[in-house]
Amino acid sequence: MSASSDSGVLLRVVEPKQGATPDSRRAPPTSPCPNVEQIYTAVADDGQKPSQIAVYVLSHIRPLMTSKKLYDDDIAANPDLDISWVVCGFINGRDKGSPTTDTPSTIHSLSHKPVPGSKLVIVGSTPRPEKEVDYHEWYNVEHGPGLAIVPGWNAARRYALRNSYGKMETASFYGFNYYDEESGLGGPIWEKSTKTEWTFRIRGNAAKPNIRRVWKVQEVL
Repeated sequence: MSASSDSGVLLRVVEPKQGATPDSRRAPPTSPCPNVEQIYTAVADDGQKPSQIAVYVLSHIRPLMTSKKLYDDDIAANPDLDISWVVCGFINGRDKGSPTTDTPSTIHSLSHKPVPGSKLVIVGSTPRPEKEVDYHEWYNVEHGPGLAIVPGWNAARRYALRNSYGKMETASFYGFNYYDEESGLGGPIWEKSTKTEWTFRIRGNAAKPNIRRVWKVQEVL
């Protein structure tokens, strides 16, 4: 699918409430909104909460930006769950096998299909407004290509926050990176990509710290 200003994702982030029954603890992998092209469900692989997430790949996010009725319906149907929605618009992406010197892709759909057990790392970043141009240049020119050579890396997609509902802390921009279950995530090549002079400058220009989560894919629907 060619990217448009309307394509993006809905992150449905879930934490069971205290006393929730076993049947109600699992976030149902249904489609709570229109225009769904793909669904991935995952559980936290970093020991943090919230502990469950569903990623809905959408052809159009506009219905989620104009009304919170669908979110309110989700809350009403799942009283045992704390639920937040984070709505993001697609920026660009990168896929395994593409030369690291290429400019990022404007194709939203993944060429690589995640499988159960594989990892999804989502990092939310909030550069100061006057530093956003430098942030995007860093990700497109240095950081994205640096992650692309990590063993077991498969794809990346970048998004901008468009709306949110619920208590979930949000960031201005998100990087999604998809890895095999066994990969070089956290290894020397990955670490090198996180310790460059440009990276340190980006961190220093942030309005607040990054939000980093590691998820293990459970289902691909």
